[in-house]
Amino acid sequence: MENPFIYIGCFFQREEFYSAVSGIRKNMLEREIADPHVTFKYKPDKVNVALFGVPVKAVVTGYANDGKNEGLSVRLSCTVPEIQEMADSIAVPHITIALSGNGEPVDTKKLNFLPVPPVEITGLFGGYSVLSGTVTENVTV
Repeated sequence: MENPFIYIGCFFQREEFYSAVSGIRKNMLEREIADPHVTFKYKPDKVNVALFGVPVKAVVTGYANDGKNEGLSVRLSCTVPEIQEMADSIAVPHITIALSGNGEPVDTKKLNFLPVPPVEITGLFGGYSVLSGTVTENVTV
């Protein structure tokens, strides 16, 4: 079977995430991201689903909003070396929070993030599937 994942990364529980970062946000944009996450790999060739469900810690280090994209810069850490290596290879680790009508998630990494007091959040390593259109964090192998 062909790899069904559009992207893999660290996914956060929606309500917990938005509650944790609510004090950082300014001039919130209208299209809030339903599944907040840090993308590790887009259209990955191979996916080790045995790693799905492993906790990944993210420390928010910056915030930016240019009227099109609203996002956070983060520092990632994980006790599993394979996941940490993927995290370390991300050029600009970030989370898109929301978009305007003409914003594109891929552009969040280009924002000028300003430092904020650190906020720690924990997510789970997983994948976004083309088959279900949903996040998968637990897979039976």
